[in-house]
Amino acid sequence: MVYRLWDSNADGLSLKDAMDRLLDHSVVRPQALASGATGGSAKVMPIDVFEKDSDYLIRAYLPGVKADNVDISAEREVVTIKAHIPGEEEKDEAGDYKWIVGELGYGDVVRTVRLPVPVNGGAIEASMEEGVLTLSVPKAEEAKPRKIAVVAK
Repeated sequence: MVYRLWDSNADGLSLKDAMDRLLDHSVVRPQALASGATGGSAKVMPIDVFEKDSDYLIRAYLPGVKADNVDISAEREVVTIKAHIPGEEEKDEAGDYKWIVGELGYGDVVRTVRLPVPVNGGAIEASMEEGVLTLSVPKAEEAKPRKIAVVAK
């Protein structure tokens, strides 16, 4: 019978090495995550959100979308943006194409943003310029910062 001493350094695998191996053998590609799925179907609407004292500013990228094809709703602290990004696949002549790469994305997209405080949904202003939707989302009055005056006695 042969006895072998266990060497923790020789037999072990660092967490970093284990994660590297896992990611090297992963089936999921980062490009597929960014586009939402295979086949160029858009599922992710990239956004930026900024906070000011009295409101939030939300910018969303919606390439090729007309302003009247965007639906915005707000309830308490949640703002939802829905749109349809048109794609080449939807055109009549798309059947004549031999697709080589399709990463631009198309289809219905929805993005829900939960803000830290309630907002005044009736006062949201929206504009669209060159495929960028900009929302000015005012905070509800009870959520706005207030200056408290100190009375000397």
